[in-house]
Amino acid sequence: MSNPRSFRSPALQVLDATVPATSVLSGRVLLHEESRFIPHQRGAVDNERGGVVMTGNTADDRALRLRTEAAFTGAMLIDSAPYKTYTATAEQPFLLPSDELFPSVDLSLGFQKARGASAAITPTGYIAPGDSKALKAVIREASLIERADTVVSLPIDVTWLRDDRVDQLIAACARISQPKALVMIAQFDPLKQSKELPGNLRRVVSEVENMMLLRTDLAGLEAMVHGALCAGIGISSTVRHSVAPGEKPAVNKPGPNYPSVLMPELMRFSGAEALSNRYANADAPPCYCAVCDGRGIDRFLGTDRDTRIEAGDHNVLTWSAWVEEMASTTPGLQRKTWWRDKCAAAIDNYALENQRLGLSTKKGFQPPLPLCAWATLPVS
Repeated sequence: MSNPRSFRSPALQVLDATVPATSVLSGRVLLHEESRFIPHQRGAVDNERGGVVMTGNTADDRALRLRTEAAFTGAMLIDSAPYKTYTATAEQPFLLPSDELFPSVDLSLGFQKARGASAAITPTGYIAPGDSKALKAVIREASLIERADTVVSLPIDVTWLRDDRVDQLIAACARISQPKALVMIAQFDPLKQSKELPGNLRRVVSEVENMMLLRTDLAGLEAMVHGALCAGIGISSTVRHSVAPGEKPAVNKPGPNYPSVLMPELMRFSGAEALSNRYANADAPPCYCAVCDGRGIDRFLGTDRDTRIEAGDHNVLTWSAWVEEMASTTPGLQRKTWWRDKCAAAIDNYALENQRLGLSTKKGFQPPLPLCAWATLPVS
């Protein structure tokens, strides 16, 4: 399944609720970013094929400032992330504003557009494991929305992608006429929870029209290759994953919060501290993006703002180059084969890099479960 591209400027469509969300989002891989660093328009963002998803407590205010102060004209969404604090129910699947006399979904959607969003996202709460009534309530409320500029958010517990629930999820998504944005909720990387999840996520985006995947990692590219309308890749681990309301994000190791760095040859995100330790006695692989210019990828060991911005720009430029590669291949079998071969080549690079470092497979870099799945799942 492929989606037509629109090159009409998203900034010119902001207040027009009749412009379909599909026309401004189709084919884009957006940068999902916390609002605290805005207004700062990243030069790494490709406005033709990319854009921005603003999230965080002040996302709406920062989105407006990005439009007005930074003169940002690209595609932009505002993700207020109600799923981080609110669980959807059969009676109230959406979290409506509490400071309005007569709160409504339409008011919430219109407010996002007034703050500069190119399309509006429903304020859906977290959909808990197996809560069919809450999922049906989202379908019910979505059917009442008459705006064309709307994306229906589906922040699902990742267990909805297991074999015993994925068919129900697919059927539910198919009943929603608007574009649907999946946000997978789990501790750590959702797709590492069990081996069937990457393949089942592929089923969802390939079998249902106009699916999106937000707040994710390279799974966003996997989704785009297999027919997704749009994707949003997080600038940091906290914006690539989210946990259920009431849970605190688990951490592998307490201490300073260093940037995570996308390793181009291995197609993986690794913490800057881990990379610094790993390459303490060996040359780190160089990167030739516009930010790195041949320097090693082990140099981002810092918690200051400049280091974070540079590491983030490196990440964006790296996966944006892959988006360009993807766009240059024909949708369908050719594009799917390109992606599978790219993932398979990355898997081969793990053995080569471990050999270069003199490390065993057990002690060296190990390919993530989703990458292994993308390299081996059938392309058709």
